Amino acid sequence: MGIDFTALLDHSLSWDELYRLPELLDARFGFPAAALDVHTDMDDAPRPWRWDRDPRYSNVAEELFEEGHLSLSGPFGFSATVFRTGLELTHPARWWSFVFEPHVRDGLREAARAIATILRSTTIIYAPDSSHPTSGGSDLLFDGGSFGDVLRWFAERIGPPASGPQELAGAEEETSELGYLVERVSG
Repeated sequence: MGIDFTALLDHSLSWDELYRLPELLDARFGFPAAALDVHTDMDDAPRPWRWDRDPRYSNVAEELFEEGHLSLSGPFGFSATVFRTGLELTHPARWWSFVFEPHVRDGLREAARAIATILRSTTIIYAPDSSHPTSGGSDLLFDGGSFGDVLRWFAERIGPPASGPQELAGAEEETSELGYLVERVSG
């Protein structure tokens, strides 16, 4: 079983913007060229971003209020879980590819930065998932924690972030699965 790539982003969206996030992403997310090369075996036709709604709820606001999160599907294999204070971005690319294949890493980072601009994010955390220790960071968001809680959790439980992708790639494969990157962006 592979280890999934994830990116955790904070956001500064109003409630109204959160509810309209698929529209905002479709209108402003010019899919980065480098990201197109990440997975060439994906469907050729990009599909719009859309909520993956739970039919038990009558609208997006009710679901977000009751569940604390909403799921989004997007183009080229991207999907996301939206929380009140953050967003978890996922893609079929594996963490190993993000760490050891520069063209995959560049494409995923370019896509995450484009989404960060729309979200008015200040921070992106790139981390492995699939029940590795670092997945506890996204678990905090599922449990209602803030993005600040996630940053503190990483620092206290995992340790300092890697200084850059080269540090992760220079590590032994098992060690790279415990590492993570933090990128500051202008929101």
